[in-house]
Amino acid sequence: MNQTAIPLFRKQAVVAQRDAWLGNPRLIQPISVQLATVIGLTIISLIVAVLVLGEYTRRVRVHGAVVPSAGVLHVFAPQAGRLLQAQATDAATVEAGDPLFLLGTDTTTNLGETESVVKDQLQSRIDEIAEAIRQRVRLDEIEKRALAERRGAVKLEIERVDAQIKQTEEYIAVLQPRADKYRRLVDSGITLERSFESAEQNYMQNRQELEALRRQRVQLEGTAVDLGSRLEGYDASAAIALGEMRQRIATLREQLAQAEARRAIVIAAPANGTIAAVLVHSGQLVAAGLPLVSILPTGEAMEVHLLADSKAIGFIREGARVLLRYTAFPYQKFGQYGGSITKVSRVTLQPTETNADALAAQPQPTQAQYRITVQPDQPNVMAYGKAEPLRAGMGVEADLLLDTRPLYQWLLEPLYSLRGRAIDQAVKNPK
Repeated sequence: MNQTAIPLFRKQAVVAQRDAWLGNPRLIQPISVQLATVIGLTIISLIVAVLVLGEYTRRVRVHGAVVPSAGVLHVFAPQAGRLLQAQATDAATVEAGDPLFLLGTDTTTNLGETESVVKDQLQSRIDEIAEAIRQRVRLDEIEKRALAERRGAVKLEIERVDAQIKQTEEYIAVLQPRADKYRRLVDSGITLERSFESAEQNYMQNRQELEALRRQRVQLEGTAVDLGSRLEGYDASAAIALGEMRQRIATLREQLAQAEARRAIVIAAPANGTIAAVLVHSGQLVAAGLPLVSILPTGEAMEVHLLADSKAIGFIREGARVLLRYTAFPYQKFGQYGGSITKVSRVTLQPTETNADALAAQPQPTQAQYRITVQPDQPNVMAYGKAEPLRAGMGVEADLLLDTRPLYQWLLEPLYSLRGRAIDQAVKNPK
């Protein structure tokens, strides 16, 4: 008798176990339309709020350098020549008037160095006139002494003549009564005529001698006055003559100085400061107007000079804010620093004119630039807890904060551009 095999598990159990790997069934409940609407409106509201209330400031990145407020002083060659000496060295401190260079400008001919020959000739003439002045001074002293001695001798002679005049006058005073007495005796017949004539002759002779002495005294007095006048005016006349000779020396020395200036020129520091860069070396030939050295004035506040092209200049205004990053202090570690624009150049500067402001700028300007002057909020940078002062020549990378507008306006900017183009077309084709 055949018996049918009975399975150990029911068929339904085996089927259920076979499909167990599919997991347990779940009932999916659809999200309500109201909740989805609320979430969507919330998201849209947030986006609109961000677009309306959110703002974005357009930035323009420029480069520049830290410079003194008075600017960098540049010393140029006044004329072409060869640098005979170069005393200026980098980072050296100088004062106004300190010699920096000795510029030789002499020319050479068949006679040698022209200015050297002229200088030697002028110096020789100066030496000759100086020796003539010394000789003239000695001769003047001798002549003046001789005049004084002669005047003294004349005064002594006047005194001697005065004594003779006095003596003669006294003698005549005695002879006149005696002659009168003899005259009366002759008239009375007491004495002879011969005695009267002898007395009268003696009287007249002494009278003549007295007149001669008086004339001699007048002549001596005139000589004394003349000598006195010559002595009084001698110093003045000698001074005039010496003055003319000294004037000739002064003229020659001026010519000598001009010859020396043509031969060699001392180029001095125009102000107190620190030498930033020496651009030439001793023995170099330089052309007139060539920059020789740059000097950073001392005691000047620091400011930042930035260079921007014409694309960025349209919205830049005085007072606008600037974010400064000093290349000597990486902003990733030391941060950015604020500043305000104080001045914007009205005209563009050529690359040759902006070299002073772009000492450390990267990249170097290759086209006309506008100079933007920025006053930093702080005169120093905080590095490792220490305030490091700004130094002239530091490179600066800056962000100019231009127009600030809501985000939706930036999104609609292409539409504004289309509108502007439409206006341009309307202007071009009014029909």
